[in-house]
Amino acid sequence: MRTLIISDLHHHTENADHWLATQPHDRVVFLGDYFDDFGDDVSDARRTAMWLRDRIEKTDDVFLIGNHDISYMFPNAPELYCPGFTPAKARGIAEILRPEHWRRLRLAHAEQGWLISHAGFHPMWLKEPTVEAFLNLCDLAMKRANRGGTDPFLGAGADRGGSQPIGGPLWMDWNTLIPIAGIHQIVGHTPGGQVREKIKRDSKNYCLDVRNGSVAAILSNGKVEILELHPAKTPSV
Repeated sequence: MRTLIISDLHHHTENADHWLATQPHDRVVFLGDYFDDFGDDVSDARRTAMWLRDRIEKTDDVFLIGNHDISYMFPNAPELYCPGFTPAKARGIAEILRPEHWRRLRLAHAEQGWLISHAGFHPMWLKEPTVEAFLNLCDLAMKRANRGGTDPFLGAGADRGGSQPIGGPLWMDWNTLIPIAGIHQIVGHTPGGQVREKIKRDSKNYCLDVRNGSVAAILSNGKVEILELHPAKTPSV
């Protein structure tokens, strides 16, 4: 099994298309943050929404939710708004992505011994952290959101200007991530000039958020291979 993992795009779907065309793969996992970029507008949002809709309708890809996506998934929930969100972009996206499309998005995915999410999981959420327990928390949080409720698990922590001590899997900054014994994580969310890692004997962790999808990874037989575009092909942030 070769799983292609593609991090935060922020409208730069051409980088995703490059990895999809050049890397043999059996499955694709997107780490979220498809939307929002500096200086973007409704036309950018609509173009990305159409690209995402096409992938959702034609593939079995795994689509994770980022903090820049959940605002548009729940446009009437201001507690979930993210910098970059505008009502105009929300209206444009809503004309393209219907509820049945949004239902394909999830907070986390586990495979080959790895827990994969947009921003990662902190051990403070559970007395005895396990992959299954984190996935259960994700399911509960999304059920509450779909009922119109508020769940701190979807909120931002102090490291991203939030009111709670630690953010959940949409918001936690990479610098706050603590390796959890027995759990290996792959995340995006925190931009940087290169892939970052936190490696312990019993916990490996990678952050892939580099220049709008200019870095990707292959997960095969439980091992991670980092892929990087040539610098000349890298878009400006």
